[in-house]
Amino acid sequence: MKIVLIAALGMLLLAAGTALAAGGGGSQATDLNFPPSLASYDDGHLEGIGSTLVHRVDIAPFNLVATLIFLCAIIHTFLTSKFLEISHRWAHQHTARIERGEKPKDSVHFGAGIFHFLGEVEAVFGIWAIALVGAITAFYDWSTAVFYLTQKVNYTEPMFVGVIMTLAATRPILKAAELMMWKIANLFGGMLVAWWLTILTFGPILGSFITEPAAMTISALLLGEKFYDLGPSNKFKYATLGLLFVNISVGGTLTHFAAPPVLMVVGPWGWDLMHMMTNFGWKAVIGICIANGLYFYLFRSELDQLQSKYALVRMKRELQSQYVKRAELEAEFDNLEGIVEDELGFHSSLEAKCAEIKARLKDRIIGSLEGTSVNVALVEEAFDQRFEEIRVAQIRKSLPGLLPASERPSYRDPNWDQREAFVPAWMMLAHIVFMAWTVINAHYPALFAGGFLFFLGFAQATVHFQNRIDLKPPLLVGFFLAGLVMHGGVQGWWIAPVLGSLGELPLMLGATVLTAFNDNAAITYLSTLVPGFTPELKYAVVAGAVTGGGLTVIANAPNPAGQSILKRYFDHGVSPLGLVKAALLPTVIMALCFLLLRF
Repeated sequence: MKIVLIAALGMLLLAAGTALAAGGGGSQATDLNFPPSLASYDDGHLEGIGSTLVHRVDIAPFNLVATLIFLCAIIHTFLTSKFLEISHRWAHQHTARIERGEKPKDSVHFGAGIFHFLGEVEAVFGIWAIALVGAITAFYDWSTAVFYLTQKVNYTEPMFVGVIMTLAATRPILKAAELMMWKIANLFGGMLVAWWLTILTFGPILGSFITEPAAMTISALLLGEKFYDLGPSNKFKYATLGLLFVNISVGGTLTHFAAPPVLMVVGPWGWDLMHMMTNFGWKAVIGICIANGLYFYLFRSELDQLQSKYALVRMKRELQSQYVKRAELEAEFDNLEGIVEDELGFHSSLEAKCAEIKARLKDRIIGSLEGTSVNVALVEEAFDQRFEEIRVAQIRKSLPGLLPASERPSYRDPNWDQREAFVPAWMMLAHIVFMAWTVINAHYPALFAGGFLFFLGFAQATVHFQNRIDLKPPLLVGFFLAGLVMHGGVQGWWIAPVLGSLGELPLMLGATVLTAFNDNAAITYLSTLVPGFTPELKYAVVAGAVTGGGLTVIANAPNPAGQSILKRYFDHGVSPLGLVKAALLPTVIMALCFLLLRF
């Protein structure tokens, strides 16, 4: 908290100083017309984009300061991985000093904490929002800042993403999605490549019906379990992440109610389901299939190498479901506790009994495989690993059990969320209802927030079927998006004239590039304010906005959710430059599909 306060104070002072130096700090916004409407600049007679922008800065110098602050925030996002690297290095050095006795055991490295805070992507736009508020206050007054934050900035999307991300990450929803994906993957052999292609193809398409943030959450969690846990190369990790972000961005274009950039235009431009399906949806599906196929071809050898790891993981699960139930093995260890806890030579007896149980169960399994084509060596290796995992987990609970019951510490299973226990259909259906309520009322925060509070009570009452509900990632993602919309709301002074000055092809390319540095929903919203947009220009700006939605974390609202879920698989977090490189090829493929498939 101390770090946050210091950083916030520093940003506030910096913004105030910058604003005062620029000549602000006095004007009162009596009518609270902030930010100024585009029509209020009265610059339609000016020729050239340069003259228009200079004119708008002359009228409102704050425009330039707000954009510079936004630019600093964008640069900050590209430096987060470097900040985390420095933080981890300093923390490691400090730990080494503690081990050598040079520092107290309870001491911390203040600089490492500061850089870790600065390296959290989710905090970046919130940090620089403090600078933005300071600049508004300096150029106008505090009431204008309050008016902007409370009346002009719409926080519905950040709230919705936080709620839908929490619901989509629940165990019943993940099991339902996994069941659906499993049926599709099994049609293609159920191998790792089938899972990889299924998640990256049908997950994004699913976003057109359950919203992109929900599809991102489900797809990212399934990719983490089925793919990232196997330890692929760093290059393949980034390639998959870039492919996921791009596919999610375009995958929501089959309908008119799921993708944030589409939602911005369907009302003003009168687009409906049929329009989206015929003009965008089928092209997006073709682009997704081509991009997935190309990345499969490029990484086919590594997928083959990872298949052996996946086969072992799958065999461990089959052992539990078909041969030895986890509950049966756990019961053996519970019984073992009562047998050996009073015997002399406890440790030797324990190991002997474990070996006896292991040998008995292995003989039973091997005997049941006689006459089958199952790989016995793979079964034995999988059983040895599974037995050891359960043995260690049970001993962690049993050894404290040597104490009297009243003195035993409580045990919290660290693998609770990864358990394979059955989830009944009615529980899946209940969670789907909660998600449906949230999606249907996505534009009404009071309704979906109320439904979410009801869900939290329901989850507590059905805790046996749930995993742990971790609100930290959704809240951080919501915080990230809230900061982004704060900054995006004062960028229209330059984005709108830039969009309005471009032809069809330049507009599409320009929207793609601008989306990488601003939320694509903001790009499409601002395009609705530009007068005289032809159907061709409308198509170009939306196609460009969804195409560029995978290039950066800030390009599309669901991206922070995916980044939050998968960042633990990357050293020092997800590198923005690494993401751009990985997403560039599928972005080009999507752009070509939208450009060439116009008939």
